[in-house]
Amino acid sequence: MASIPVPRMLLPCMSISMFLLFPLLLSAQKPAFRFDKISPADFNRPSGCDTSAEAIIIADIGSTRFDYGTKGFYLIFERKTRILILKPGGTDHATVMIPLYKNESDREKVKYFKGATFNLVNGEVEKTKVRNEDIFLEEESQHWFRQKVAMPAAKPGSIVEYEYEVNSDFLFNLQPWTFQAMIPVLVSEYTVTIPEYFNYKTLSTGSLSFAVNESYPTHTRFEVHIESQLGVGTGAAPRTSARTEVYDPLATAYHWVARDLPAFKQEPYMTTPKDFLLGTEFELSTLHFPEKSIENVMGNWETINDKLMQDANFGSTSRRGGFISDQLPGILSGATQALDKVRAIYEATRRQVKWNSEYGIYAGNPPRKTWESGTGSVADINLMLTAILNEAGLNADPVILSTRSHGRIIEMYPILANFNYVVACVTIDSVGYLLDATSRVIPFNTLPERCLNGNGRIISRNRPGWIHLQGRESRKDFITATLTLTADGGLTGTCTLSSGGIQANDRRNAAAETSEKDLLKAFTDRSPNWIASHVTLENLENPEKPFNETYTISMPSGVQAAGDHIYFNALLDLGRTRNPFLREKREFPVDFGCPLNETALITVNLPEGWSVEELPKQAQVTLPDKGGSFRFRTQQSANSIQINSTLAVIKNSFPPEEYDLLRELFRLATAKHLEQVVLKKSP
Repeated sequence: MASIPVPRMLLPCMSISMFLLFPLLLSAQKPAFRFDKISPADFNRPSGCDTSAEAIIIADIGSTRFDYGTKGFYLIFERKTRILILKPGGTDHATVMIPLYKNESDREKVKYFKGATFNLVNGEVEKTKVRNEDIFLEEESQHWFRQKVAMPAAKPGSIVEYEYEVNSDFLFNLQPWTFQAMIPVLVSEYTVTIPEYFNYKTLSTGSLSFAVNESYPTHTRFEVHIESQLGVGTGAAPRTSARTEVYDPLATAYHWVARDLPAFKQEPYMTTPKDFLLGTEFELSTLHFPEKSIENVMGNWETINDKLMQDANFGSTSRRGGFISDQLPGILSGATQALDKVRAIYEATRRQVKWNSEYGIYAGNPPRKTWESGTGSVADINLMLTAILNEAGLNADPVILSTRSHGRIIEMYPILANFNYVVACVTIDSVGYLLDATSRVIPFNTLPERCLNGNGRIISRNRPGWIHLQGRESRKDFITATLTLTADGGLTGTCTLSSGGIQANDRRNAAAETSEKDLLKAFTDRSPNWIASHVTLENLENPEKPFNETYTISMPSGVQAAGDHIYFNALLDLGRTRNPFLREKREFPVDFGCPLNETALITVNLPEGWSVEELPKQAQVTLPDKGGSFRFRTQQSANSIQINSTLAVIKNSFPPEEYDLLRELFRLATAKHLEQVVLKKSP
């Protein structure tokens, strides 16, 4: 046995086979059943399992190993999965998604996929195999596509089972593994065997524990078949015969097993579940081949910065603004100050180009084509915006980030693949302004909520570094209602929803894409006791001002009239009446993304001959470190009452240990909003 000499391994005349020698693993590695062997008893719900579950992952077993081919090392990823479907919603889990990576010259390949759906029919197990027409390829982005498999004949009571193998030349893309899921998991297991030439950093997520978490030394065995070679030229070496050489380098096997994992419950105000599900990821750090020095693959933020600045679809694109030079005088007409020029270019870009909803950090088209076509990805649009700003003599750089649904960025690991979005940053008098031209209804220097996820990385020749993405934005919701109460308990009046910041962006988008009829229905859906008959909109296309929706409303029967008394809750169902934080404990942060302010000012004009008998008591509470507050005030005059409520969250994020206080703040607010106002008819 010998270590593998790298130059010899790279000879194109070789054909190579590789065998991995695994020591015997713990019995936990072996499921208590055999795949593709289904009995009638397997269709029974496992005892003790969550009765609300729509489906259960019975077993999910995977492995990754290395092999060597004509192009060098490559990865072999294998997976076997069995799922029991229990309810109609569980059929969603009968669609298999296999993510695959690609670049300009190569792509990952599904070497095989085998699967079947099993149903119990009259006591007999009926098997329906996957057919070619059940398998689809879908493009996702410049570097990602996926194989989608619709398991046939899947319905409540079915067992779906599948296995597949993916071959990948992209050694940096060693398959991650997520043990937990949105449905219960009985057994999830992953084994990775890595030859001594490769060093990967392992990143873990989630707070649950493994039943097995081990690593141990082992070997990988290569049989290298070298074809015969004939010497060339005078004095050449004699012909060599074909032969087989065996190499046995050291390796490390990593083995994880998780059992009886509960379904992950998505909760309000959180980023992607991927950040919190029990899982493990790998990042290629170094290469160390025999007789070679260690090669640092992961690099650092400086090398990532240089790589992107030199990339034709990133750094070069952000500097190619010459196409707009003849139009700039018109765009900048009347703009004399730097900030005015930025606003003018930002508005012109938003008017000219529409986002096609595609993410990514690399432009698919040059700026001129994006401008002329009027559509593009987020990278097309915001790298073009950066280029135009630079062409105008301003200091602009692209900022890469990871959206809330994509996952958090761990700054100690310089991993370019973790970024999926890019915005522009223009610096004026040492102040950075972040711009995203994908939305036509968001205020200047405000990012969409999807971008509010920690820090972004400025890519620049002169000033690379981190920039905080949160803090500029807010979510403001101001409800003003003026109502008239009749003696029989009816209410009529107007209600204005005034939205600011991120809230205005959301509501403008909704209003721009729907009819008046649908807006009226949406109001009634939020406040079922009310009937909305008319709505007027103000500042729909002016994102720099609050967006106002004024509804004409009536409530014929929502107020309780009993003899000489009338009862109704304080906010009349026009404000927050439900606490979003229902669970007693929370294992991960509450992430609002930005500060929140919800204010309601309700004025009720009383019918003649009626007076106030009882009003809710006033209240005020503030969280530690002024992280949030709630204030509730009531005021009465001879013929009207006014109720003023303000719920404010100042901090963007609350750790789990502060959850109880935050939950209590929202409980108090919703409880006060539901307290009764009591009116009495005068004698």
